[in-house]
Amino acid sequence: MTNRRDFIKKTGMGILASAVPSRILSATGAFAMQQASTQPATAYNWKPDAINQPIGLAQGIYPGRVVWAHAPGAAHWDGNWQSMESPWWLDENTDQQRVTTMVGDVITKLSGKKEFDQAWKAIFEHHNQSVRHLKRGYQEDEIVAVKINMNSTNRPERTNNYTDVAPQTVYAVIEQLVKYAGVPENRILVYDGKRYVYNALTRKVWNDFKDVRFMQEKEFTDDQKHPVYVDHSRFEMPHWVKAIQYSNGVDYEKASRIPKQVLEATYIINLAMLKCHSYPYSNMEKGDEGQTAVTMTGKNHFGSILGPSELHGVMNTNREAKPKTYSPLVDLAASPALGRKTILYMLDGLYCARKHSSYAMHFPNAPFFNQIYPYANPEWPSSILASMDGVALDSVGLDILYSQTRNNIDVDNQNRPWMLIRENADDYLHEMAEAENPPSGTKYMQEGKQVSSLGVHEHWDSDESRRYSRNLDPKNGKGIELIYKKII
Repeated sequence: MTNRRDFIKKTGMGILASAVPSRILSATGAFAMQQASTQPATAYNWKPDAINQPIGLAQGIYPGRVVWAHAPGAAHWDGNWQSMESPWWLDENTDQQRVTTMVGDVITKLSGKKEFDQAWKAIFEHHNQSVRHLKRGYQEDEIVAVKINMNSTNRPERTNNYTDVAPQTVYAVIEQLVKYAGVPENRILVYDGKRYVYNALTRKVWNDFKDVRFMQEKEFTDDQKHPVYVDHSRFEMPHWVKAIQYSNGVDYEKASRIPKQVLEATYIINLAMLKCHSYPYSNMEKGDEGQTAVTMTGKNHFGSILGPSELHGVMNTNREAKPKTYSPLVDLAASPALGRKTILYMLDGLYCARKHSSYAMHFPNAPFFNQIYPYANPEWPSSILASMDGVALDSVGLDILYSQTRNNIDVDNQNRPWMLIRENADDYLHEMAEAENPPSGTKYMQEGKQVSSLGVHEHWDSDESRRYSRNLDPKNGKGIELIYKKII
């Protein structure tokens, strides 16, 4: 059995960092030693401000409903983070059938329907009536764009085990759209406009759904050719057009541009990851405080704009962002050209992360109880979450992440927690929930009209019971309803 000292030595943490190869030391141990006696520039002190006090207006067929499917063992990568012989994203490490079951489960429970085709019919009809004022469902000439988070993918072939949205999750969503929602393959666009889409994902989808379109930021490479067509005919790069307005009065040159292909889409599925955005210390990966606290559906659209870096200043609490200040995430979510097209919000929680680009994290507390020592073990969060209310979904995601920072084992031998939540983590959720009268006082405007509430924000009662106001009072509750199902 691996002991604690062997684990520290293996992962390049703390005082034994010199025992690992120099290429790992340069990115981990040396930086950790440098920071051993220093404090992060940012405060990592976020805590929920209040429990079971919902704000905002709940959205969805069942307002405020968030569905969480948890299938322990569905993700079972061995955690050998330094080896690329069997990376986490392969089917041998992630059970496609169980992921498919989880995705199907959240779709039916969100809609209240038992059959997949009826579930999608209800979802499209609700969106069209509430947003587009049309009494109809999906029509087969309409494009469905699926925004995925590929923030750790900087080349087509992955060279490390950093996490992104899993191929198995994307495959399950595409299968649902084609087989049950009636969306033609060539009317589906899977994209991240600011990153590559890695080959393991495109090949997996194309093997069964050969006409699905993919879009990435940069030129295609020879090894990205389609396995059936043997060309790049189903690959695209963004055609950037000006489409986003920001309510702080700044006319951003690049942040206002989105891909023309996304502008032409009728619907969007926001498929993000359940992860933090910042972790200041160097353990397995280089410490990086990033720009904000969490990356879920709210920030996922930074991959839908040409110039996300133009918005970093107003997001970063070390720069312009202070408590109760303007958030550009409200404008991205409220824009008719982008966020208002969203029919479904999803969080891939198969392999979660502690910062924007990092290795997968084990979750030690309820309801996961993953082993986190030694790191190389096959226990992972193995979850899929979804909602028709993006504010509610990110609120639940934040509660989950915060719950896993409790009682962290001192794995790096330097009195550092395994995962942290940065300050002001839910400020953007307050701004979204109360967009018509936000804490910042910003007058959020889109197309000449004031933005109204984008969803409901609330924190659960405890990490063990995980109940929100609609769970506590189904008849009179005004906030979130969380449906949790453990799938064996």
